[in-house]
Amino acid sequence: MKLKVMVLVAAGALLSASVGVASAQDTAALMKSKGCFSCHDIETKKMGPSYKDLSAKYANDKGAVARIAEEQKTGKGHMKINASDDEIKAMVESALSHK
Repeated sequence: MKLKVMVLVAAGALLSASVGVASAQDTAALMKSKGCFSCHDIETKKMGPSYKDLSAKYANDKGAVARIAEEQKTGKGHMKINASDDEIKAMVESALSHK
């Protein structure tokens, strides 16, 4: 019985790890399709700040994701992004993950 549980736990861990990689790739493709990289770059400032600069700025701000997502959703403080709430949240989390 313990062996079956361990196998199921290991399989679940592998599945969740592979889903995370696919999600990161999907999010990058989504960001590209929504034009994020027209104004932002990971390393260098373009029209907007780099993702590394944004990550540093909001590193200790627990409400940053929700606040930035709302700006993108409404177009106040950032150009309006035509995407679902979940897509916007995923893009913001990705942008703020660059160290």
